[in-house]
Amino acid sequence: MSLHAPGAPRYERAFQLMNWRRFDEAIRETEHWILEDPENADAYGLLAQIHMKAGRYDRAMNYSAEALRYDPENAMAWFVRTMTLYSQGKEELFLEAAEEAQRLDPLESYYPFLKFNLAHKKGNFKTAREEMDHALRLAPDRSLYLAADSYLRANMRDFEGSLSSESMALFYDPEDDQTFLYLAWAADRRGDYGKEIEFMKNAVRIDPADAQIRSEYLNSLQKKYWFYRVLLMPFIVRKRLGRWQFFLIWVVLWLVFRPLVLLFLLLYVLAYWLSKLLVKVQVFGWKSLFRKIS
Repeated sequence: MSLHAPGAPRYERAFQLMNWRRFDEAIRETEHWILEDPENADAYGLLAQIHMKAGRYDRAMNYSAEALRYDPENAMAWFVRTMTLYSQGKEELFLEAAEEAQRLDPLESYYPFLKFNLAHKKGNFKTAREEMDHALRLAPDRSLYLAADSYLRANMRDFEGSLSSESMALFYDPEDDQTFLYLAWAADRRGDYGKEIEFMKNAVRIDPADAQIRSEYLNSLQKKYWFYRVLLMPFIVRKRLGRWQFFLIWVVLWLVFRPLVLLFLLLYVLAYWLSKLLVKVQVFGWKSLFRKIS
């Protein structure tokens, strides 16, 4: 991306502050840049990106529009609009923005990665596979994409391929919370709960402020208790069977061993809540329980 020479130092400082999550300082630095060069589309694009990173999506969209007013093909502004629309769950608008963004910057690998996520969440593995292959062609050594590929392969019950992609993701020495989150999801899908917990530990270490990561980390810790893992074994079997096969097995068990099935469900519920309680005590201590009760 070309930057006007006078603004380049401002850009570098503001970008670094944004990466340090010092958003208010990054905004002030970028606003100074705009005062010096009020028609610089890159300055408005960076300001939009800072607000997007801070979760202020309305401001991100407003400033990206301002950037596009000065430069309709500003790559940074289109990146922010695409990311923001994706984060807001506005699927149709996201796909429209992504098409234009990819036209302007066909080598940006994050666009097919976002499309992969969208298809993957819907269970459209064929489209997800195509978009992931596209992302990996553009950035074959990016750990995040390899971790997501591991998760996709695990969901497609290609467990050997999932482990291979996991090894490749770790080979590049990732230090990214989202990479470890995808690796944890893949391990969970394969029924490898030890790895899941380890990957979640890394994710929460890198970004302890992320609410989703904290919640999933606590959920993963429940699987360290043997009594809960034992009752998860049928679900591990489920992950290795087709839906109709698993459904048929449960129908037969329900018809033939109904009391045992009811007993299993009761034990599962008890084990779930007991392990959840033990994790809460382990992480927050007994006082947290008393505070909640009082």
